[in-house]
Amino acid sequence: MNTFIRSTIVLALVAVALQSYCVAVQGENERARAATQIKFEEVARQAEAARNANKFEQAANLYRIAVRARPNWTEGWGYLASSLYQLNRFAEARDAYRQTTVLTPKNAPSWAFLGLCEYELSEYRQAFDHLFKSEQLGLGADRDLNAQVKYHLAILWDTAGQFEEGLREMTWFPEQNLGSQEIIEAIGLSVLRRPWFPNDIPTEKHEMILVAGAAGFAENSRQLDKAKTFYEQLVAENSKEHDVHYAFGRFLVKLDPDAALMEYEKELEISPNHVPARIEAGYLCLKMGQLDKGLSYAREAEELEPKNSMSHNLVGRMLVEMGKTAEGIPELGQATRLAPNNAEFHLNLARAYQKAGSKEAAAKELAVFDQLQRKRAVQEDLDKKRRTAAQQQGTAAPQP
Repeated sequence: MNTFIRSTIVLALVAVALQSYCVAVQGENERARAATQIKFEEVARQAEAARNANKFEQAANLYRIAVRARPNWTEGWGYLASSLYQLNRFAEARDAYRQTTVLTPKNAPSWAFLGLCEYELSEYRQAFDHLFKSEQLGLGADRDLNAQVKYHLAILWDTAGQFEEGLREMTWFPEQNLGSQEIIEAIGLSVLRRPWFPNDIPTEKHEMILVAGAAGFAENSRQLDKAKTFYEQLVAENSKEHDVHYAFGRFLVKLDPDAALMEYEKELEISPNHVPARIEAGYLCLKMGQLDKGLSYAREAEELEPKNSMSHNLVGRMLVEMGKTAEGIPELGQATRLAPNNAEFHLNLARAYQKAGSKEAAAKELAVFDQLQRKRAVQEDLDKKRRTAAQQQGTAAPQP
């Protein structure tokens, strides 16, 4: 047998052997995959049974095995996270919820629970970002989750000194007739502009916070007589505390403007550097026609906080109303530069330009005003659609 023939036979035998080996390996791989699938399904079944029996430790261990076997199993990551959340293992739950946000980036509950975990871990910057994102995506009809998100967002707004935003979050609770002591405390913190976490409320201030919260709750429930009674109690018992008279003044603005102005003045006696009290008093004077007095409040606020857009807007409006349009325009212009997305500020500036006969400048500001109004309408429509979609779809992320 010549060399060529022997080589051909050897190659043929090797090919047959390799083919047999590949078939064998392929069979083994298929059997391994089948075994893995059976194992995964069994682990997932056991995990579900443990979770349904409230055996969260066991469920967490099993779900962890399952997601290692199938890393893209969104539901498994969600149930792992919720089991860990129930066990107060917030760091691990945070990491699991973070994975659900990667797999389902438009799922609001995933972002909400990620933020709640971060709040418990005192990671407040991240918590705020993720809670806010969940609210923007729309939490649907889940009342409990909405309550958790709004409550924690309000606390974070307050501790950042953004009390108006904190109070805006908390107005949802009276509308839903939710008024636990925890909620009343949070409303009280916003009403009295205290940048405290609930656990940090001094013992001697706790009753004051509760009375303020009860007043704010009644006010936003449109129980004005009841609210007034609570505010009067708040003032009577805490007349020397800062922001007490300011809170009462804001309540009285529509009911009794003269009494409201008196409360703002009392606040300024206690808190001489209180900028919001000066601005509110100034706007009230503008409505009441007390222009000189209002301008004085506005100028003082401007000196205390030169970068406060509200004070510049108020000074500008006062000057225009007093017939000093040329002096008012720069102030109104500064307000628009400090708060370029405030449509009302651009409208005020446009009107001042019209009064001064500057048609081109007025048209420019009106165009900005119209653009901001359209943008706002689009955003409101988008938010509405998101909320509707969330309500229709339900909450896809498993929850504790």
